[in-house]
Amino acid sequence: MKTRELCELALLTALLIGGKEAMNALPNINPVALLLILGVLHYGAKTLYVAFAFVAVQICIYGLGMWALNYIYIWPLLVLAALPFRATHSRLFWAAFAGIFGLSFGALCAIPYFFIGGWSMALSYYVAGISFDLTHCVGNFVITLVLLPPLDKLLGRLKQK
Repeated sequence: MKTRELCELALLTALLIGGKEAMNALPNINPVALLLILGVLHYGAKTLYVAFAFVAVQICIYGLGMWALNYIYIWPLLVLAALPFRATHSRLFWAAFAGIFGLSFGALCAIPYFFIGGWSMALSYYVAGISFDLTHCVGNFVITLVLLPPLDKLLGRLKQK
């Protein structure tokens, strides 16, 4: 990896952290999925570094908790799920992708609870958070639909220089 690309990935990580913190007052509405998708479009699998760095900084800010275990596999999973579609440049596709990911976030977070307390604990965790998942879905969809085209264009221009 070249120094310039490493710096670009570090800046993308900083944008993820800053964007999430700036929108912290809104429940489950943040640019994390959008920026990881943008990273996949421009850096491919190297975006996994961004996902793991983002998780590490979040743990430094908020400490360890059950959420940290979820973040360790959920955000890299988004990157891995987006990789096969890297050649797709439809903003509607990526908005739907981000929305579906937001909707499935609670189900993905419920996985450890299945191992801790079985189906009933996982299901109760998931059902209790459905309203947040719906908010996450709509937020991801709208943010990606609106901001992906200009950010994609901007990042493409910056990478050419």
